[in-house]
Amino acid sequence: MTMNNQSTDIMLDILEQCKEDGKIPHPKEDHTRFLMANGMGQKKEDGWLVSREERIDISMALMAEGVDAEKVVQHMTWKDFEGLVAGILERNGYRCIESFRRIGNEEIEGMEIDVIGVKERKILSVDAKMWGIRKGKASALKSAAEDQFDRTERLGNHLDTVSQKIGGLEPGDYELTPVLVTWFVEDIQFHEGIPMVPVFKLNSFVLELDRYHSLIKHLEGSFKGGQQTLQ
Repeated sequence: MTMNNQSTDIMLDILEQCKEDGKIPHPKEDHTRFLMANGMGQKKEDGWLVSREERIDISMALMAEGVDAEKVVQHMTWKDFEGLVAGILERNGYRCIESFRRIGNEEIEGMEIDVIGVKERKILSVDAKMWGIRKGKASALKSAAEDQFDRTERLGNHLDTVSQKIGGLEPGDYELTPVLVTWFVEDIQFHEGIPMVPVFKLNSFVLELDRYHSLIKHLEGSFKGGQQTLQ
């Protein structure tokens, strides 16, 4: 996408207008030109339809250009935010699952993980926190990070389901990393070994994951083609 100040405003406006259902009932002429120039959207009798994938592409382009994360995120749904996180991981070679759910029973506690990314022997277990500004943010983020560690620990007992949903895991040992992604913190922080990453720095965090390895509290899981153990 070709970016300038005018196109940035157009892109933010497009995100705002199609936030609820992907539809832009009465697009402005410059909005239509932008969509057509970038091969986006479908022209309908009652306006234009912008897909979720296209909304995520627009969001990623805006953030790559340094547009304030808050401006972008406020025009996104929580599903868009999950997709944005998954999109960043996929561009770094991860295979992703969004909204991973495991129903609990009397013996197994259920769980839900927003995004799971798998690359070689690494599994990122991501909680995508799209919260509004509120009091107690810092303590709430720390609590959320601790909860994500617990969910990641349970995830180690469900690598068979991960394998089914992602199209197959190779048998062997995997390193599971809990991650909290938000747009509140200004820099990468750690709480009890769990990284809390601003969404606009997620790409650099993933690229430099080895650099942070000693600061992160990892879990080790073993997958044996249908059976797995958490170490």
